[in-house]
Amino acid sequence: MDIIKKDFKEKKKNYKISQHQLYLARPDVWRKLRRANRIDKPFRFMARRIAFMSYLSRPLQLLQNNINRKKLKRITYEENPPLFIIGHWRTGTTFLHNLLHKDRRFGYLCNYQTYVFTIALLSKRLIRALSRPLFPKERLQDNIKVSPYYPAEEEQPFTMISTRSGMHTFFFPRNRMYFDKYNVFKGISPREKKLWQRDYLYLLRNISLYNENKPLLLKNPHNTGRVRELLELFPNAKFIFLHRDPYKVFLSTLHMYDKVVRSQFFHDVSDREIQDLVLYISRETLRKYLDERELIPEGNLIEVAYGDLSEKPLETVRRIYGQLDLPDFTEAEEEIKHHIESVKDYKKNVFKELDPELKKRVRKELDFYFKAFGYE
Repeated sequence: MDIIKKDFKEKKKNYKISQHQLYLARPDVWRKLRRANRIDKPFRFMARRIAFMSYLSRPLQLLQNNINRKKLKRITYEENPPLFIIGHWRTGTTFLHNLLHKDRRFGYLCNYQTYVFTIALLSKRLIRALSRPLFPKERLQDNIKVSPYYPAEEEQPFTMISTRSGMHTFFFPRNRMYFDKYNVFKGISPREKKLWQRDYLYLLRNISLYNENKPLLLKNPHNTGRVRELLELFPNAKFIFLHRDPYKVFLSTLHMYDKVVRSQFFHDVSDREIQDLVLYISRETLRKYLDERELIPEGNLIEVAYGDLSEKPLETVRRIYGQLDLPDFTEAEEEIKHHIESVKDYKKNVFKELDPELKKRVRKELDFYFKAFGYE
C-alpha cells in the first residue's frame, strides 16, 4: 500500500491541470455528489474550491435559466435529429469530430462552453474571453491541438447540471454506480431512466439554443452504450461508430487516465484499480453497443475503422456523408481539406508493448470485440 501511495504522489507531481470540470457545477448537484461519495484527504482542498466557485456563480446560473427557460422548452428534434459520433475513448472520435465540425451547417458544443456551461448563454463574447486562459495549446493525452472554439464532448458539462452522468465515475472511480446506471443502464429504475432522459434533453437544448437550432453534431464516447435510450429520444438519429485495435485502445486509455483523468479524481486509487476500471467500462460499454446496434434504422449507422480514418481521412468522411445521406459534402469539402492539411505533421503517441499478463487479460475480457471487428 505504501508503494501504491508513493507511486500516486509521484504521478500527482506531474499533473498539469489545475482546473476541475465541476468548478461551475450547480450547487445542488455538488451537494448531492458530496453526500453520496467520500472525498479522500488529498482532494479536499479542491472540493472546497469547487464549492466556493459553485456558490459564487449561482446568481449567474439562475439568471441564465430565467432568461432562457421558455426558449428551451420550444426546442424539438423531430425535424433535425442529432448526428452522434460514438465509440470507445481513443478510437479517433475527436479527430472525426474536428473534421465534421468544419461543416458550418452543424451546431456543436465549443471547448470553452464546457467549463462555463451553466453561464455560457449570458454573453458569448465575454464568456469566450474569460475562458480563454483555461486552455493549453495541446491536449495532454495525445498532443492534439486545442482551441477554445474546437468542438467538445457534451458529457463534460452534463456533470455540472445533473447527478445522472456516467462521467461521475471518472471523478469518483471507486463508485461505479454512475457508469452502471447512466452509461449502460444497468440496475436503473424506470423513473431514474426518465430523469436521465429529461436531464440529457435539457443539456442538448442549451447547446441548440447556443447554436441557433442548427442540427447538432455530438461526439461522446459515453453514448456508445446508450443506443437504445438515445433512439427512444431521437428515433431518426444517425450514428457514426469508430473502432480500433483493442490493445492500442487499452494502452492509450491508460495513458489518458495518467495525463488527464487522474487530475479530476476525488479518490486515491492505485494503477491496478484503474486497469480494472478501464477494462470493466470497456467490456460493458462495447457489449451493450453490439447488442443494440441492430436497433438503429437501416441507413442511419456507419461503422468506421480507425485505420481508415487515420490513413484516408478525406475519403472516409466523404463515405460517411454518402452512406448516412448527409447534406451535400462539396459544401464542406474545402474546409475539411484545410483542416486535414493543418494537422498532417501530427505525431501520434508511441507506447511500449503491454505486459504479457495484462495483454492476455485484455484479450480475454474483450474477446467478443476482437471477433466482431476482425482484430484477431
